[in-house]
Amino acid sequence: MPATATRTFNPLPFEHLEPKRFEDLVRQLAYDFRTWRQLEATGRGGADDGFDARGFEIVANADSVSSRDDEDDSEAHVADRIWLIQCKREKTITPRKLHAHLEAIPVESRQQLYGMLFVAACDFSKAARDAYRFWCAHNDLAECHIWGKAELEDLLYQPKNDNLLFAYFGLSLKIRRQSISTNLRRITTVKRKLRRVLTDRTRAQFVLVRDVSDLRYPVMDTATLEEGNHLWRIYQMPEIGVRGLRIIVRKHKAYIDPNTGFWDLASGINEGVPTDYANIWQADEVSPLEREKRHAEFEIWNLIPLQNQFYLTFYNEVPYDEILEVDDIGDNVSDLATIFVNFRNGLPPFSEKQQIIAAHAFSPSEKVEIAREDHRRLFPDTVRDLAWEDDWAARNQFDLRAKTLDIVLEPPEWLKELQGQESGHNQETDDTGNAVEI
Repeated sequence: MPATATRTFNPLPFEHLEPKRFEDLVRQLAYDFRTWRQLEATGRGGADDGFDARGFEIVANADSVSSRDDEDDSEAHVADRIWLIQCKREKTITPRKLHAHLEAIPVESRQQLYGMLFVAACDFSKAARDAYRFWCAHNDLAECHIWGKAELEDLLYQPKNDNLLFAYFGLSLKIRRQSISTNLRRITTVKRKLRRVLTDRTRAQFVLVRDVSDLRYPVMDTATLEEGNHLWRIYQMPEIGVRGLRIIVRKHKAYIDPNTGFWDLASGINEGVPTDYANIWQADEVSPLEREKRHAEFEIWNLIPLQNQFYLTFYNEVPYDEILEVDDIGDNVSDLATIFVNFRNGLPPFSEKQQIIAAHAFSPSEKVEIAREDHRRLFPDTVRDLAWEDDWAARNQFDLRAKTLDIVLEPPEWLKELQGQESGHNQETDDTGNAVEI
């Protein structure tokens, strides 16, 4: 089963925080740890007697809480539980090192403690945690807690602490969720606009994909759009896909044997490029080289048995989040719906995944699967675009020149009959009755 890509966050870099800032973070996370009367940042002033932070926990019971009318505030503080919070911004703390940190707490400071919270920017082993609890029990502490890197991340990823996550690390899950929600709303808006365009049968066959930064539009100052690196293209048969707008980028005549799986394509003529009225930037006249290539392809195509005549159609997707705007009005040059995007390397920002559909030339509903290992070279170089083939094969990690298909293409009966008729029209008989060429 193929691996599934997942998105996650890297571990939070606590070690990059300045020591005092790490103490501030821990103290602010500890505000909800207990109900404090006071939580003091004792570690900032130096000579802290082992207290990086000291907390006075309010004890809510009848024996310790005095009436506000009869007691002074200072007397109410007598029953507060004193907590020691110690912070260590270290990469590793072994059980021995942890014991040394604990023993560095003055004895007189330990005697007044109710509980202790030890926090470090590293992970603690089970042995270290056991050693910590043993030390706390030996020093008569009623409660002891230890926060390692994992506990700190758990606290910071809670919604109530999202402000601290953003303040100390520039990361906000709330903002991220809002961003995702905003992006989803934008994508659904784009899809609704595309659907309105594609349901209009008079305009649904073609779409203009354009980079708004190319101010030369609509003027083409070279023979083709590609030569001048013009940043607009016309594509046909747009569809609303799962992740983006699906469009045909290439379409080629192909030979496919459904029995053996062997296949090849004539890549020289891209029938996926609109050539009719919709593409006003297409050359009006076909060049002699193009005409020769089309003629050669047509001749070979007629030699291929009908059951082996297929089309390979290449679909690419423009991801919805790459679509800046959909203009369903058009302009006085082209009334096609316009998809505004940012081009990359002279092309629309297509997703990496490309789909190839092999359909029978005369029965498009008849589709077959092709595999790279079944490719056999059949068409001659005269009907190929070798530069495109080499680039495409390299990106898809296989060789289109490795194997050849050894078959003899014979003209079908209808073509032989037609050729015979044409030959007869070009002949006359002499006085002896013999045929002579005209």
